[in-house]
Amino acid sequence: MKIYSFFILLAFTLLFTSCGDLDKPKHLKAIAQMDKSLDSMHQVLKENRLDTLAGIRIAANSILTRLKTYYDSDTLDMELGMKMSKFRSIRMAIDPEEDEEGEEGAESEEEREHEGISHRTIGSGFSIVRRGLEAESLALNTLRKDIENGNGRRDKYAEYVKFEQQKVYQLQQLLKAYIDHKNKTIKDFNEIYTELNAFSLKQMEKKKS
Repeated sequence: MKIYSFFILLAFTLLFTSCGDLDKPKHLKAIAQMDKSLDSMHQVLKENRLDTLAGIRIAANSILTRLKTYYDSDTLDMELGMKMSKFRSIRMAIDPEEDEEGEEGAESEEEREHEGISHRTIGSGFSIVRRGLEAESLALNTLRKDIENGNGRRDKYAEYVKFEQQKVYQLQQLLKAYIDHKNKTIKDFNEIYTELNAFSLKQMEKKKS
């Protein structure tokens, strides 16, 4: 009876092993597709890096400094106040990337994702997506090697692959949110910059004349 039970157990073990081996090409193909998606996202992120942030910050700071120095009025201009408030918000959104070893680096990936890209600076949003892509590339590489070498629980491979697919999808959403946030911030900046710049220059000329 013990020998019979042993052979039954062995048969089931061989069955699960063979099934895992049969699914191996499918799992590796899925990982290759995810790798391809990550490569595409890396390229899109690279193309949407805002290298002009420094110039925009300088331009914004110049306006704010001129208004602080030369604008003087006894009455509160509500329209101007609203524009200034919006401009300051835009200025904050174009702050440089936060230090990865500071407060930003201390947060978990889940905390960073749940807070939302639109509440971050553009530089910080870029950094979050970049780090996420790098981490996922490493995770997929580890999973690929495990499947190729038959390491770990073969019956869990499908579950692992599905989990990584969900993470890749989340990264796609984060990348889209970053690009939307970047484009909206720059659009808002361009819409308000010309008017406030002209107004601040006019105030400076009036004060100096």
